[in-house]
Amino acid sequence: MTISMTCPDQDTFKITTWYRVLYVDTDLMGVVNNGHYFRFFEQARGEYLRAMGLPYSEVEARGIRTPLTEAWAHYYASFHYDDLIRVEAWISQVKRASFRFDYRLYHGDSHEVRVAGHTIHAIVNEELKVTKIPVWLSDLLKPGGKE
Repeated sequence: MTISMTCPDQDTFKITTWYRVLYVDTDLMGVVNNGHYFRFFEQARGEYLRAMGLPYSEVEARGIRTPLTEAWAHYYASFHYDDLIRVEAWISQVKRASFRFDYRLYHGDSHEVRVAGHTIHAIVNEELKVTKIPVWLSDLLKPGGKE
């Protein structure tokens, strides 16, 4: 299930996605392996762009790539097998040739942040050269989202 909404504390478009923890996501301690959170972030990024009307496949079809230049996560509390994770994602910063997504992960409908993180993405062309964000993309990426 995916819904979109506006952050109550910001004038920012935010996407919410849900993920049910699979057994394969956990380690021998029964805790979600820390590397899997970056997959949850990626899922939310994809849903964000899709909700904005421009799936990532279309961004690539237009000759733009968005490689990660930074990925960060802070783990406040664990998730376990069969937990329902609510992932919220939004764009918090757009620069000339990069942008930043922020993420908050909650257990179900609770308001307790269990994991927080961000990713920063460069903008490159098909030759993998850093390039300025095209206007058609910057209009979607700027904090505040669609107009």
